[in-house]
Order: sequence, then C-alpha cells, then structure tokens
Amino acid sequence: MDKRRQLTRAWVGYPSRPFVGLSLTGVVRYLAYATLLIASLMFYTWSRVDVRATAAELERAQIELSSLRTDQDRLSLELATRRDLARVSTASASMALAADVDVVEIQ
Repeated sequence: MDKRRQLTRAWVGYPSRPFVGLSLTGVVRYLAYATLLIASLMFYTWSRVDVRATAAELERAQIELSSLRTDQDRLSLELATRRDLARVSTASASMALAADVDVVEIQ
C-alpha cells in the first residue's frame, strides 16, 4: 500500500522514465522558489541600472544648470550696465580710462 501511495505522488510512476520518485509538489515548490529568486534578481538589476541612469541624468542637469546660471549672471550684468550709463561713466572715470570720450545714451 505504501509503494502504491508513493507512485501516485510521483511525477511519473514508470521505471523506464527518468523522473521516478520525484513528487510533483516538491518540483513545483522548487520551481516557485527559483521563480522568486530570479524575479528578485531581475528587480535588483533593473533598480541598479535605473539608479545609475538617473545619476547620469542628474549630473548632466547640474552641469547645464551651472552653465545657465553663468549665462544669467552675465546677462543680468549686461542689463544693469545698459540701464545705468551714468554708473558706467563714473566707473570708467574712477579707473582712469579715456576721459575725453562722452557717454551718450540712446533711446
């Protein structure tokens, strides 16, 4: 009776087949564990790749931000000098630049 019960739980109950004695529930359990392991490794790999890609994008964005801030500072300085020509002439006089040149404001 015990041998008959083992054959009903076996995956293949014939001696000519290679999987005699393996129970279907045991194989399914190992397949489930393997599937969970593979899924977790795939998620780990994907997350590492995503973190690295995001870090590269962040670095590019920081470089671009630095460049844009430099441009903004340069443009705000140029705008300030264009708005206040009297200050420019005072600064040029204090630095002893050409004193005989008149500064003319064009509107």
